[in-house]
Amino acid sequence: MNSYKVIIHQCRKRERRAQLEFYMMFYKSVYNSCFRILGNQQEAEEIMQESFLKVLDKTELLQEDAGSMEKMLKRIAINSSIDCYRKRKIRFVELEDKFTFTPDTDTEDTLQNEIRLEAIEHTMQLLPEGYRIILSLHLIEGLEYAEIAEQLNLSASTVRSQFTRARQKLIHLIKEHYSHENILG
Repeated sequence: MNSYKVIIHQCRKRERRAQLEFYMMFYKSVYNSCFRILGNQQEAEEIMQESFLKVLDKTELLQEDAGSMEKMLKRIAINSSIDCYRKRKIRFVELEDKFTFTPDTDTEDTLQNEIRLEAIEHTMQLLPEGYRIILSLHLIEGLEYAEIAEQLNLSASTVRSQFTRARQKLIHLIKEHYSHENILG
């Protein structure tokens, strides 16, 4: 039995040391998923903690495969983050951008391939919340448009158009904020 399976077995017995090891295995990716949606450190930490408590309280949720367990934890955290976001009563509305940006395909490809992840993550925080959430859910968390639409009570076409606009806005902001720095490699 590998160490992960031993930890799961001990977690089912509610052994605190094993629960801490379980937490240490997944907390960063779960926190990052929450933070990308909520954009607030305190709320992200709270949702992350609640997600772990849900799983550790219901030991039948513990998965024997580490990859499956991480996906389940992140799904619980994402759903809870979206619920938290809804409670803020933020509405997703179509935003009309004042800029027109039609990237050259060579420039766009170069930009996508060479910009450092840190610059993208930082710039994503500058986007309107609706854009940031849809980008995070689709690009980073891998949810399909239909799943995002269902989670956010939007139509799939609204999610697609919001995603397209969010992506264009992100590229525009990256060019605007980082053109003077050496982030293009």
